[in-house]
Amino acid sequence: MMDSGSSRPGEQNRTEAGAERELRWVELSSEEALGAQTEGPSAPQAWGRLLQAVWRGHPGLVTKLLRQGASVEERDRAGRTPLHLAVLRGHVPLVRLLLQRGAAVGAADRAGRTPLHEAAWHGHSRVAELLLQRGAPAAARSRAGLTPLHWAAALGRTLLAGRLLGAPGPGPAAADARGWTAAHWAAAGGRLPVLELLLAAGGAGPDGALLVAAAAGRGAALRLLLARGARVDARDGAGATALGIAASLGRTQDMEVLLDRGADPSLKDRHSRSALHRAAAGGHLPAVQLLAAWGAELDARDSLGLTPLHHAARGGHAEVASHLLDRGAQVNAAGWLHKTPLHLAMEHGHGPTAELLLSRGASPTLRTQWGEVVRDLVSEGACPRRCSPFAESRSGRGT
Repeated sequence: MMDSGSSRPGEQNRTEAGAERELRWVELSSEEALGAQTEGPSAPQAWGRLLQAVWRGHPGLVTKLLRQGASVEERDRAGRTPLHLAVLRGHVPLVRLLLQRGAAVGAADRAGRTPLHEAAWHGHSRVAELLLQRGAPAAARSRAGLTPLHWAAALGRTLLAGRLLGAPGPGPAAADARGWTAAHWAAAGGRLPVLELLLAAGGAGPDGALLVAAAAGRGAALRLLLARGARVDARDGAGATALGIAASLGRTQDMEVLLDRGADPSLKDRHSRSALHRAAAGGHLPAVQLLAAWGAELDARDSLGLTPLHHAARGGHAEVASHLLDRGAQVNAAGWLHKTPLHLAMEHGHGPTAELLLSRGASPTLRTQWGEVVRDLVSEGACPRRCSPFAESRSGRGT
């Protein structure tokens, strides 16, 4: 019987490999973080008879084998016991039988997953209840530092998450190896009912979850977290705000939500990059337009002295560069090594962008710190019309 909070119908028929694919909705490489490299029943014929009987769901045969001396501590190649497999299959009678015969409720496989982890992964609420009644450790951690609550939250198992919150353990404040709590995982997947539950329980840390929601493009989770007290200008470890993260991904709807709630577009990350730097570097014209309309500083300098126009030129984003120039950005701003946007456009072979810059007043005679002018940086064929006089050679001809 599946948790009614699960997100997809028909989950009770999934094999373990099917469950492994279930996390592909997370856009943050979470499969590795969740330890999702779960070994399925790749070679059940190579297992002992007890493991095979459990996998096939034969209580009578399991009982017979146990009477004949089969061990409930038998393991497969992944280190799973018969109880792990019974839980994975959601087979309540077999789970009850194995527990009555002394199966270790907290046994961990080679990845550190306990039977309760398996119940949380597959959403088997009745099985999880049995395990918890027998003292299954809700605080058990996999090698990735994940508790069963992390998995229940990530996969939207609302009922199961509620039961786990009531069990002894660290609760919603527990962080995995990457520092994510269950609320982070719920936000990443847009699991709003679970996220509500975790926030109501306290200790979930809405600020970090807000940053994850911004990175995953979960607008509804973003709004929920802001309504529940998340700081709109909270920063991640690199000093980026949710607005900066959304800008770097070009998520204008999320940016509008954040700006309406008071996000400051002038804030910079640890490398002094503003949201406008990030949007320009990514070539996200609507995001650039939105930030400019909200008064973002057009010629803000990052730690290398580069402006948003530098970043647009370096990436060959001609439309972004044009908009920044229309708004008054300095076309000849000199940054790191005295390089202008034109220098960067030519270095990276972005002819159309270079031509645009030249048409808007960029000087081809300005020199970098090493004395280079445009002709020294031009890539072959990069700027066939306006730049041709500067690509003649490095012999000193042309200016």
